Amino acid sequence: MASQASQAAPSWSASYRNSSQGRRRRTTCYCGERLVLVTSSTAENPGRRFWGCVNYGIGEECGYFVWAESEKEQEVARLKRKITGLKGKVTTLERMLTMAVAVALVGWTCAMILL
Repeated sequence: MASQASQAAPSWSASYRNSSQGRRRRTTCYCGERLVLVTSSTAENPGRRFWGCVNYGIGEECGYFVWAESEKEQEVARLKRKITGLKGKVTTLERMLTMAVAVALVGWTCAMILL
């Protein structure tokens, strides 16, 4: 598995290309078969997902192997967007609180002057 991971680096960069629409994942393995998403059950990478040949584990696979890191990248991007939205809401609430405190102080001062 480790030797396959070291071989995966060139295929990883080859399976992606830069475009104006972003990255595109390779859809076939070296033998032209469709890729499948497999979950690792090794002690070194338990539960980690990777893309491999549809024949993986049958003994006829071509050795294509790429960690499915792009899923994590998508999740990170989604969380960053969520954080940005939450920061905007916090800023709005801080402004509202500042206004409420200012109005309360002015009202309290006017009440004290009138008494």
